[in-house]
Amino acid sequence: MEVEKCYASLQDGSVLYYEKIGRGDPLFLLHGNGGSSAYFSHQIAALSAHHQLYLIDSRGHGKSTNTQKKMDFFIMADDLMAIVNQEKLTCISLLGFSDGANLAMVFCHSYPEYVRCLILNSGNTEPSGVRLLSRIGSLIQYLIVWLCAPFSKGMKGFLPILGLLFRPIGLTSADLNQITVPTLILVGKRDSIKLSHSFYIANCISSANFMVVKGQGHSFARKNPQIFNTKVLSFLEKVGG
Repeated sequence: MEVEKCYASLQDGSVLYYEKIGRGDPLFLLHGNGGSSAYFSHQIAALSAHHQLYLIDSRGHGKSTNTQKKMDFFIMADDLMAIVNQEKLTCISLLGFSDGANLAMVFCHSYPEYVRCLILNSGNTEPSGVRLLSRIGSLIQYLIVWLCAPFSKGMKGFLPILGLLFRPIGLTSADLNQITVPTLILVGKRDSIKLSHSFYIANCISSANFMVVKGQGHSFARKNPQIFNTKVLSFLEKVGG
């Protein structure tokens, strides 16, 4: 399978790394906090048979760099738009996991005319949408990184990324109401995101289809890719995305 390795230079001096695989309508794959595009390794074969995949390392993740001391999803949405412009794309579908789902929502809010459809796997608009034990784990991780940051350039660079976990993504219920593209909200019943919060997002996005899969947790796409890929491809086929 041919992989095209690409870079996009941003105005602030950061550089985004992304890979293009397959042919067809463009589908952006957006990973979670602290991860990289490698998260979707079990999706590539199935999805690239029908779409041209853009596997993106978000700023500060994977092979991408970051010059900002504080990150937010609006900055990251502009990053995606830089890739859209570089590739001369007019309409894209987005599949986002965790923080990648949050980024997909913000991008759709900021650039609705460029979005064909959304697939949101385990997104949350508020930190309170995450179960308590997961929030405690993230806080412990942040404190460890904060303590090590003065002695490690890598840890210092990771702080702005972890900071995303403790702030709202910046979209209100009214903002979500304005998302009108076909949307699939796909979560595992054992997800670290509260089921009630996923329901909230689904209720706010009028065009959303809500799907809960029994026995699956936060890393649904990695641990049971066959079911995950089937759900994603079925949705994309229905919406023509």
